[in-house]
Amino acid sequence: LKATLALADGAAEADVEKLTAVYQAMKPKDAAALFETMSPEFAAGFLGRMPPESAAAILSGMSSEAAYGVSVIVAGRNAGAPKD
Repeated sequence: LKATLALADGAAEADVEKLTAVYQAMKPKDAAALFETMSPEFAAGFLGRMPPESAAAILSGMSSEAAYGVSVIVAGRNAGAPKD
C-alpha cells in the first residue's frame, strides 16, 4: 500500500509539473485570462512553481485585483513556517 501511495503521489506531482509547464509556455495574455477564472489559491499554486519572469508576465496580464489576491497567497504561504 505504501508503494502504491508513493507511486500515486509521484504521478500527481508529475501532472502538476506538466500543467505548470503548459501554462508557462502559453502566451502570457492567454495564460492570464485563464488564471483570472481560477480560484486565487489554485492560481497561486501554479504561479509559485514558475520562474519569476514567467509568473510576472502572467500576473501583469491579470486584473490588478486578481493579481493582488494571488500575490497575497503566494507571499503568505510560508508565513507560519518555523523560523529556527
